[in-house]
Amino acid sequence: MRFKPPLPAWAIAAVLLAGVFGAAPSARAADSGSDLKFVLILSRHGIRPPLAKDAVIAKYAAQPWPAWEVPPDFLTPRGAQLVSMLGGYYRSVFIQEGLLTGNPAVDGPRIHLQSDNDERTIESTRVFGIALAPGTHPTVAWRRDVRYDPIFRPLRIALGHPDVSLAEQAVLGRIGHDIPALVRAHQGACDLMQRVLFGDSGVVPPGKISPFTRTPFVGPDPGTDQLVTIEPFHKCMTITDDLLLEYENGKPMSDVGWGRVTPAQLTQLMELHSLYWDIVHRTLYVAQVEASNIAVHILRTLDQAVTGKPVAGALGSPSDRVVVLGAHDTNLVTMGGLLGVEWTMPGTQMNPLLPGSALVFEVRQRHSDGQFVIRLSYIGQTLEQMRNVEPISLDHPPFRAPIFIPACSGPGPSSDAPYASFHALLTRVIDPEFTTLP
Repeated sequence: MRFKPPLPAWAIAAVLLAGVFGAAPSARAADSGSDLKFVLILSRHGIRPPLAKDAVIAKYAAQPWPAWEVPPDFLTPRGAQLVSMLGGYYRSVFIQEGLLTGNPAVDGPRIHLQSDNDERTIESTRVFGIALAPGTHPTVAWRRDVRYDPIFRPLRIALGHPDVSLAEQAVLGRIGHDIPALVRAHQGACDLMQRVLFGDSGVVPPGKISPFTRTPFVGPDPGTDQLVTIEPFHKCMTITDDLLLEYENGKPMSDVGWGRVTPAQLTQLMELHSLYWDIVHRTLYVAQVEASNIAVHILRTLDQAVTGKPVAGALGSPSDRVVVLGAHDTNLVTMGGLLGVEWTMPGTQMNPLLPGSALVFEVRQRHSDGQFVIRLSYIGQTLEQMRNVEPISLDHPPFRAPIFIPACSGPGPSSDAPYASFHALLTRVIDPEFTTLP
């Protein structure tokens, strides 16, 4: 990441007053058994409006969906504010751990920012970078020469030759080839979805469509960021995500699910959200198709950090201390599926993918033997922290879930994994057919 000259003193003071700086390091002790050497943050962008066009989504509810202040694929002002707060928090952690100095002029050149080429990912990454090095003008690397960046959206460029039939069978094999049984198993959440969309009676008005009208199926989904889809859970995921965005963005509760959903019911609806992401994107073959390319770039970036030498295909340079990848929920969930890892957060279901949340890869060096280890976490603001714009700091942090990496992590609350074991695992599950690197 390259920076223009720092802002003048008055501008830096304004940033400080605006709260972009994270809280100063508190008495909370840094890790005493290892040193933090490098961090890669794979982050979902901040809050945006629903992506579906009004004419498309309107038919799935009895009443009009609420209006938003920005276009569908743009970062909202609330989203930018929350991302900035997260960046300030990370900055405080990195200063406390000795990864950053706290001097933006020194730290800026050690931070590499890269994102997909959507406004919401670029702007989220830029705002995050400003919070990491306040008073600077960070440059976000993104592909201007292509419509779709193959690192973040490999299916859009037909990378490799995915076997759609194999993907369908892999998904069906996880649910016993019986989608109606899966619907029945989650009938309570499905019934709640129907009532939220159409009122307590659940009766669908003329001209409207229930997500549960179509015959359940698993099939290809060409021209999208997913290899296959499953209905009715794809529609349920999309609708639940829209309701969550309304809640996270601070809309009045009368506009969140038309006043027909409570926070506890949002958590229940996330059952359908998580189910869809799990079955469609965490199934191993699908995850290999969708995540191998970003995974190989992440692996080579981590290799570069461990060796201190340039590695072909790595993002950033060997001198970087922090690499931030502004990505999508799809990138987080498929990376999780590729590694076979799980995480959770209070008020959600398994493997949440909240705006601004991230899979955080820490490269640490142990004091006992000098060995490099990977510490993997899921970090993000909770639903309530987002809705209430709660200040976060070292003393009042966002939620962090330590992640155990199967076949790699050792004992202990941080689930550290020897880097050699992590490297071997990721190398084994990456399918070179679906990468842009040799």
